[in-house]
Amino acid sequence: MKIQLLVSNKPSCPIEAVDDLIVNEFKNAAAFDAFELTIISLQDKELWKNRDNNRSWLNDRANIISLRQMMDLSAQSKCLILLPCNYSFLYDYGYDPGFHTQRYRTLIPLKDFITDFAKSPIGDLFSSSLPVCFGASKTKLPDRELPSAFSFIKTSLNSLKQLLRSDASTTTAVMISETLAATTLQISCIDDLLALVEAIFPPLNHAKSLPAWLDEIDFYDEEEQRSKKESIDGELIRLSGEKARIEEVLSDYQNIKAILCYKDFELEDRVRHIIAKISEVDDTFIDTKEEDFRFCFGDTTFLIEVKGSVGGLKRQHVSRAYDHVQIEMDAKDSIGDASAVKGILIFASQIEMKPEERDSFPESQLTIASRNDIAVLSTEVLLRCYEAYLEGRLTSDGFKETLRTSSGFVGLEEFGLNR
Repeated sequence: MKIQLLVSNKPSCPIEAVDDLIVNEFKNAAAFDAFELTIISLQDKELWKNRDNNRSWLNDRANIISLRQMMDLSAQSKCLILLPCNYSFLYDYGYDPGFHTQRYRTLIPLKDFITDFAKSPIGDLFSSSLPVCFGASKTKLPDRELPSAFSFIKTSLNSLKQLLRSDASTTTAVMISETLAATTLQISCIDDLLALVEAIFPPLNHAKSLPAWLDEIDFYDEEEQRSKKESIDGELIRLSGEKARIEEVLSDYQNIKAILCYKDFELEDRVRHIIAKISEVDDTFIDTKEEDFRFCFGDTTFLIEVKGSVGGLKRQHVSRAYDHVQIEMDAKDSIGDASAVKGILIFASQIEMKPEERDSFPESQLTIASRNDIAVLSTEVLLRCYEAYLEGRLTSDGFKETLRTSSGFVGLEEFGLNR
């Protein structure tokens, strides 16, 4: 049986390629129909992470979605999904003052929040419910015993076929459709994997297996047909890789556009990255609960305050940005440094509404900002500035100089942009 094993990270995978089994990473998956069986392994603890402050999806969600699409496009290949052990799910990535570094600040065992894999961070792989319960067990195969941390809830499986049962009489492998199976059994070596494959997809008839030398005998236009198949397989692999690359880019774009609807850490992290890119400075920054980002341009220190709200711009948002300026100026005065300080407020307003439906920033708050030489940008303006920078319509120096010389609301016109 020709098998493709898909993993999130090949160096950490305990299984290496052999004659009839190749190992590819999710992002380089080959078309499923080029194989008799494709195995999707979710048994890598490093996969179970989300930089955002939620447990709804994985950092690698774009590749998970791609795999689902490839499953749907497959006409004949079988597919087996290896479900995870009770790993710790890491999320909420940011600066941890206790460790003085950027890290995942929250963790939770999978057993504490996953009761249905169709409603889990890998839910995009499944089109119907796949309920599970936690509990260690072992399942006997002909020549080995494999452990499992989860099992399928038999009373909720509906039409799913139960394939394997553990020593605790729990179900550890199910057939979801004619070509798709899933298991909670844990694999640690290639022998485990091959034994599991034979248990779930047994050969139809060992007695009728054909000898290998039969492939050496050509019939009619067989050589031409094989050549065409190889060409198609190669093109499918190329297209699959190109599609994965495009989906990764689109996922990055979604993360960038999220500055329109995020607040708190999620917003600060993304805005910091964008500002650093346009300003062409390092985005390494330790948040000490003062400004959210700072950088220097010429003799000016830029202090960036980032805020998002389901409401509108308030006086305290502008005041907070001005406070940063005052603190920095006091610090400079104490050492006789006369260089300039510029306060900038990046604000995401009414984040639950579409940008075109949002109210303009209140004139009263913009007047206060102008009076205190604070430049105020909406995240909509920042997004279009980044777009213009990537397209070459806005230079880094032009962006920084506009911020340095502006106060109050700074629109696209101030940057010389129409969009």
